[in-house]
Amino acid sequence: MRRLLILSLGFCLFATSVLAQEDATAIIKTSIEAHGGTEALNKVKTAKSITKGTMTVAGHKVEYTATAVYSLPDKYKLEVSGELAKLKLMTTQILNNKKVKARATLAGADQPLDPKVKDETIQAALVQEASLLTTLIEGKKYTLKSDKDADVNGSPASVVIASGNGLKDLKLFFDKKTNLLVKMQRKGLTNAEGGVKEIDEETYLSEFKKYDKALLPTKVLVQHEKKDYMTMTLTEFKYLEKVDPAEFAVDD
Repeated sequence: MRRLLILSLGFCLFATSVLAQEDATAIIKTSIEAHGGTEALNKVKTAKSITKGTMTVAGHKVEYTATAVYSLPDKYKLEVSGELAKLKLMTTQILNNKKVKARATLAGADQPLDPKVKDETIQAALVQEASLLTTLIEGKKYTLKSDKDADVNGSPASVVIASGNGLKDLKLFFDKKTNLLVKMQRKGLTNAEGGVKEIDEETYLSEFKKYDKALLPTKVLVQHEKKDYMTMTLTEFKYLEKVDPAEFAVDD
């Protein structure tokens, strides 16, 4: 009898897990259609974008311009420029397969970077690809499970947790009315006194606009530990057929 009970409990746990995955997959599929469909979102994986906004650096709010070129899932380049205390600040992050190049300069002088920046660059590319949703349900690279509903800016949202393929647990929040992806939450990294530390990062997506057939956010707010860390406004977006490999050159 005890063995039968254990087997029954095991089956119930397994069945619950399978149902949670099925529910999560259904939520993702519905959102893909709301964002323009699989074909439209897959086109976004190779593109160039320019954003402007503000970010917090060493306690100072810095206005910046960022240019990103990418061919997801494994090629990504981000260049950011701004001014910190009237000094030119520039950062470059390049991902080419598993190789990463990261550099930061202030007034032309190289600034030391924590080794963890490389891991964060890889995560950033994985998060960007996950935000396009289609890869999450292709094959079995990712594990999906539904979580309890949440409130996002006063509106109810369905929640899915994605992980696997190198991606750390990423919560995706989908507005129940529009089915659009309106928020992401994960454990990220930030510079702090004493070095880089792990924080709770929440990213809010809004003001969606169609680019060809893909419905994409043009406004992004990133919070670290519930405090505004970065704002982004998409000013230019262009689909690319392919990207010159030189864009992703990484020194050994």
